Amino acid sequence: MLRFVIRRREKELSYAVSSAVAILVSIILSLLILLFFRINPIMAFVKGFLGPLITLHGWASIFYNGLILLLCGVGLVIAFRAGVWNIGAEGQLLMGAIAATWVAIYLIPDAPPLVLIPAMFALGFVFGGLWGLIAGILKSELNVNEVLSTMMLNYVAYQLVYYLVMGPWANPLTNYPVSKPFPENAWLLRFSGPLPISLPTLIIGILMVIFTHFLLFNTKLGYEIRAVGSNPDAARAYGISQQKVIVISMFLSGGMAGLAGVHAVAGGLLMPQLRRPEQISRGFGFIAILVAWLAGINPIPVIFTSILMGLIFLAGYVIQVLFARGLGVTNVFTGVMLLVLSIADTFRRYRISIEFHGLRRMRAG
Repeated sequence: MLRFVIRRREKELSYAVSSAVAILVSIILSLLILLFFRINPIMAFVKGFLGPLITLHGWASIFYNGLILLLCGVGLVIAFRAGVWNIGAEGQLLMGAIAATWVAIYLIPDAPPLVLIPAMFALGFVFGGLWGLIAGILKSELNVNEVLSTMMLNYVAYQLVYYLVMGPWANPLTNYPVSKPFPENAWLLRFSGPLPISLPTLIIGILMVIFTHFLLFNTKLGYEIRAVGSNPDAARAYGISQQKVIVISMFLSGGMAGLAGVHAVAGGLLMPQLRRPEQISRGFGFIAILVAWLAGINPIPVIFTSILMGLIFLAGYVIQVLFARGLGVTNVFTGVMLLVLSIADTFRRYRISIEFHGLRRMRAG
């Protein structure tokens, strides 16, 4: 008789080592999958992964992607630590983009950059936070599954952006679904150095990482967030309000994704303006889940995992364009990585044995 026996390890394997191995294995598997589409995996690796690393434009794209993933990822760390599965960073990002557009074009378009840009980020945080708060309230008050509510809110945000760029905010000078361009005093790139990187977003991203680390590990609220996420029954017994933790965590998580939305429309390499939702985010809100997971749901490592996933995202796009196969290469990389990380996390925590007729024949992990 064949059976699998799963036992928890007395000492878990190193998270950093298991994650590094999982990343390497997932990249190799993804490149091998490309063989089925008649893409040379060696050429794909050279062009997609090594190519962007040797050009300034490549690094600019990596950091542009990485900053969005950094802000979304560190926000998801807060939600995941609270035991809330926020799958809505995509929609929260789009709400931040809407807020930035409203401030830059309609609210205070003539304000100086030192007023306009902070206002864009402040309103972006509030709009994203309120979008996350909707799911938080539904979860805390009505026990609505947050996976479903945040996912559905993503589609609502998608349609809202479509409505704006094809309706009241449409640029009258073009038939393409975009808003009017932002005034130059709202462009984030004007604060860049040699690399066209948004300095305001970089500073805000680092501050959010520091803030999140301090919040989670040096404050009463952070202790309550971690307590509710690790053992909600014990937290409730100690008088910690699970409803309060869920609501605050979702607001902060959504707010940070909203900051990423401001960067997505005002800090990119294209003309700053509101565009179709798939051109603003391109799945960043979902990829940020991997960023937070790779970081072990800790804020500091998000700095590195966001840059790594920014490179992987860019590599998928480069391979798709260069080989003209019309396939979502980025989805291949992220899908395989998610699967491999799930397996790696299981082996990190558990020892899996295969027994046959009561005798141990093989041990995995």
